[in-house]
Amino acid sequence: MGIDVMREAVRTLESGQPAALVTVVASGGMTPAKPGFKMLVRPDGKTTGTVGGGALEAQAVQAALAAIRSRASTRLCYSEECGGLTHLGMVCGGEIELFVDYMSPGPEVWVFGAGHVGLAVGELAAFAGFRVTLIDDRPEYADRERAPWAHSVMACDFVEAASKAPGGPDSYVVIVTRGHAWDAQVLHGVLRLTQCPYYVGMMGSRSKVDSCFEGLRAKGVSEEALAMVHAPIGLAIGGDSPREIAVSVVAEMVAARNGRDPRCMQGGAGYGGTSNA
Repeated sequence: MGIDVMREAVRTLESGQPAALVTVVASGGMTPAKPGFKMLVRPDGKTTGTVGGGALEAQAVQAALAAIRSRASTRLCYSEECGGLTHLGMVCGGEIELFVDYMSPGPEVWVFGAGHVGLAVGELAAFAGFRVTLIDDRPEYADRERAPWAHSVMACDFVEAASKAPGGPDSYVVIVTRGHAWDAQVLHGVLRLTQCPYYVGMMGSRSKVDSCFEGLRAKGVSEEALAMVHAPIGLAIGGDSPREIAVSVVAEMVAARNGRDPRCMQGGAGYGGTSNA
């Protein structure tokens, strides 16, 4: 049973979905499961394995779904002092402790723009452990043969893709399209998402960023939303080639992923070219 559960966990995470692994870590008296029993819970509530069935398992599934939503592990403890399993109406009456382990498929970054810079950022981000989705509205650029390291490649309208970008603490967006107009459209779409990504960065000179922000203010985008945008993107390491820019951008993403405030580590790495294609 344990092997089947772990195989399903790997399949789920490789598909890009989070999951929760519930494990019996301690038990006493008459219980429906013993230490080591495992159950995987997917976001749709489907399960593999068991931690004993009945009311206990129903409680475990609900706790697992809550862990997936909050992206935080937790534990369930039905001790003798609190009535044990009889508290759940189970006649066995023993005591049991479960650990609910939130499992993330890893941070995901959507790179808008598959030109020289976008390609370099995506490749380095994949090397750094990000699942990369590469987007461009030019099919000859959004070509999987150019980006074998990508989790996904999308050839579609930038605005359409921006409306589908992921949100939440494991999601990142890098905007490096071939022109200012596309950058502004993507940023506007991302900032309108119900749940914003954890990290949003846009490439460009300070003057370009200021101009873009003024346009977004005119469209009703709040100062709070604009303040979360890393623009100009990247740490100020002084490079200007596509690979050097990629190093600065991915370094900033890694800093954010590790809880460091990149704003305290950079002084505005503008890379002010008008085109990133």
